[in-house]
Amino acid sequence: IIDLENLNKTPKTSKKKKFIMITIILIIMIVGIVYIVYSCHEPFRNFMDRYFFRKNVTSEKLASIQLDYDSNINVMAYNRHICVLAENSLKQYNSSGNIESELAVEVSNPIYDVSDKYLAISEKGSPKTYLISNSEIVWEKELDGNVSKIDVNNKGYVTAVITGTTHKSVIITFDEKGNELFKIYLARTTAQDACISPDNEYLSFAEINTSGTIIQSVIKVVSVEKAKENPSDSVVYKYKAPSNSLVTNIEYQGKNRLVCIYDDSIHVITNNEDEKIMDLEEDDKKIDIADINLNNYVYRAIEKSTGFFTADTSIEMMNTESKKEVVYAVEGVVKDIENYNDILAINLGQSVEFINTSGWLIKKYTSSQDIQKVIISNNIAGIIYADKVEIINL
Repeated sequence: IIDLENLNKTPKTSKKKKFIMITIILIIMIVGIVYIVYSCHEPFRNFMDRYFFRKNVTSEKLASIQLDYDSNINVMAYNRHICVLAENSLKQYNSSGNIESELAVEVSNPIYDVSDKYLAISEKGSPKTYLISNSEIVWEKELDGNVSKIDVNNKGYVTAVITGTTHKSVIITFDEKGNELFKIYLARTTAQDACISPDNEYLSFAEINTSGTIIQSVIKVVSVEKAKENPSDSVVYKYKAPSNSLVTNIEYQGKNRLVCIYDDSIHVITNNEDEKIMDLEEDDKKIDIADINLNNYVYRAIEKSTGFFTADTSIEMMNTESKKEVVYAVEGVVKDIENYNDILAINLGQSVEFINTSGWLIKKYTSSQDIQKVIISNNIAGIIYADKVEIINL
């Protein structure tokens, strides 16, 4: 027997559910549009982030890793893990604070670089060097000399800058299996930094000459294929920076854009052409923090006085390809900024604002005590104190 009463109710129930779903979708769309339109209005943005989007987190609700006061401890973020290095042991913790692996690593004062699933780590001022991937040691070596800088790209190619030999600097490049590809010797200049392009076709390095009365910085791009045959005749591009501009770091972004940061400016080299894209010294601006270690972006932090003892900070980000600018305003003076891929962690002392390069707030962390340091990697961040590391999922 057909239940005519229930049959007649079904379409009404279905229409009611559809109406509710459409209403919810419309509300979400309206809230999203209003949030975007009024995002530059800081009180409104803070209200929405806190009460509607629930972006605020506090230390009481987070997983943590306890640290030993008596050990020489170094903490780093790598491939969705928080790593604790102490007593020649590298322990990797997941986002819940549980240990997942432990590696024997003879390093106590590390210098390291991270790219995707690779971690290259050396003992500062020592020859010991490792490449780690997915909780395994891919290779380890005792290099000839002391490592002062190390870089790894997303393919696992490693470049190390060596000092303490008969030359001022030696640049050694390895493939992902640890095979040495070539060495570049610098007799009269010092290598500040070196890096391999994402496609493994180019090695770029920054050198400085301090033998005269002025500092001279030079950027050189080397063909990897040519360097394998004859390193001394492998330079395909050379850029001589203005006198007294001190280069401090270089990084590849995108396919083959080489971004160079000096003490006074940021430059981009594309298709063998140099372009200055950002000033770091301006008469009317206080610029204390700037960096280039992002996906397709660079940034500078400009502190602006708001009173006798107060100031706010403006984070100005620029896309190195399109030159599009994004600005994020912060209340207070920024203590430090850490960054990885497209996320910046802005440390304000007792709070941290995690933003992306589009200028949107991802999470805001608040604490009742001073934050020692912030580390960040793929979808994970660590808030470091003297006795613990608190873990935030981004």
